[in-house]
Amino acid sequence: MKNPLAATVLLTFALGVRATYLPALTNGQTKVARVPMKQIAGEEVVQVSINGTGPYNFILDTGSNVTIIRSELIRKLNLSGGSPVPIVTATAETSGQRMIIESMAVAGLAVEHLEINALDRVPVLNGHVQGILGENFLKNFDILIDNEQQTLFIDRTSSLEGTVAGERLSFSRSGSFDHKPTPDRIVVELKVPSFIGKPLLFLVDSGINTATLYPPPGGQALRALQSSQDVSVSDLTGRRDCQIQKAAFEIGGDTFRGLELVACEDLTRNKMDTDGLLPTRVFHRFFISHRGGYVIANPRSLEKLGDPFAQLGRDK
Repeated sequence: MKNPLAATVLLTFALGVRATYLPALTNGQTKVARVPMKQIAGEEVVQVSINGTGPYNFILDTGSNVTIIRSELIRKLNLSGGSPVPIVTATAETSGQRMIIESMAVAGLAVEHLEINALDRVPVLNGHVQGILGENFLKNFDILIDNEQQTLFIDRTSSLEGTVAGERLSFSRSGSFDHKPTPDRIVVELKVPSFIGKPLLFLVDSGINTATLYPPPGGQALRALQSSQDVSVSDLTGRRDCQIQKAAFEIGGDTFRGLELVACEDLTRNKMDTDGLLPTRVFHRFFISHRGGYVIANPRSLEKLGDPFAQLGRDK
């Protein structure tokens, strides 16, 4: 079955500082790691290793359900044996190769026999960024994205869960496209009262920094954003003109006001597997428990645990 969102829409807005790296060790093995996120061309990037080589810069993207690698890097690593696969986005289809790599790791935390898609031409990837780190890798860990420190905490145990507190919002692991489920998604329920009063299903997406709305077809995008401004959006196939305005989001028991919301006339719900995208970058911190099936927006830090986890949220 074709995957309608092998790589989701990536919006290009800037944000970024640098952070230090600090692995946490348990019984001689890396269990929790602190990884710097750096900004490259407006994207949040972490370093990964592939089959023991690297490091390579990859966009951190919970909104992509598959990991994507530039074909040029695949050839450099002498990887072969892939099969052709269509990569379908909201507006177009491109071709790539699906293959299995032996391992991919972030700060020593590895996933073996990982399926990846290799693409020749991806506008958001360039000589400095070699791929997109997607949910089929990230789902194996709990992660804490600390945007204030520009740091990713990645946990293969349940250790991070004990360091944060806040309202736990359950998420679905699939979207819905053409009445079929799409796997490896993080979909939460929220409301955007200025658009519609009923709950909407938004995809949690660390690969963008502006919320995106996918309205029903028929011009409702423009009508929903009456006092909007023009903005340019890029995805796997290029750029398009959209509109942006400030909106309030009701997420769980909290209301987040003044968040930027983008809508494009040609990006409508019938072409996507959710009602929109919720960027993790608009929050100070964002915790995703893949094991527990929940997220916490702007979690509070608990420092009651002993070494090594009490220091996870602090600089050296």
